[in-house]
Amino acid sequence: MNRLNQLFESKKDNLLSIYFTAGYPEHNTTVAIAEALEKAGVDFLEIGFPYSDPVADGPAVQHSSEKALENGMNLNQLFEELKEMRKRVSIPIILMGYVNPMVQYGIERFCKKAAEVGVDGVIVPDLPMYEYETLYAKYFKENNISNIFMVTPQTSEERIHKIDSLSNSFIYLLSSSSITGKDLKLSNTIEDY
Repeated sequence: MNRLNQLFESKKDNLLSIYFTAGYPEHNTTVAIAEALEKAGVDFLEIGFPYSDPVADGPAVQHSSEKALENGMNLNQLFEELKEMRKRVSIPIILMGYVNPMVQYGIERFCKKAAEVGVDGVIVPDLPMYEYETLYAKYFKENNISNIFMVTPQTSEERIHKIDSLSNSFIYLLSSSSITGKDLKLSNTIEDY
């Protein structure tokens, strides 16, 4: 059981997760930010690894990704920064980003490095479920890395059940199919969902 699952076993309600982009606002600040957030009472962290084309993200994340890339952040740099993280941060860590940098890095290598530095899970919105299941799930399982799928109000019940069968942690429930940071107006449909 990784730290993420241990957290869910010990605390059922009022969990606080915070997202931030690695390499933003400055180079080599990722662990210090994670440490400060843990001290502030955050239960688990989503650390974004930047990508040049963050099409599912809103302007704030796009800006932070652009700046992080300008600062030299990439997966090699991120894993280098995180290798000392577990000496200072004990809460669960999730990496969040796009599949393209992971494929370029190598999915098997990515999972091994993530495990070495103490990452508990990943959220990769554009990783197709079929590819995960048939090509990559073994690397995640071998390294005790949870792959966290997303569902939206438009996700079919059949697909939600399939995602549930492939999940060993939690399912990321999106309130809409829009980019992050968009103003939301909650309707009865959203509340029912």
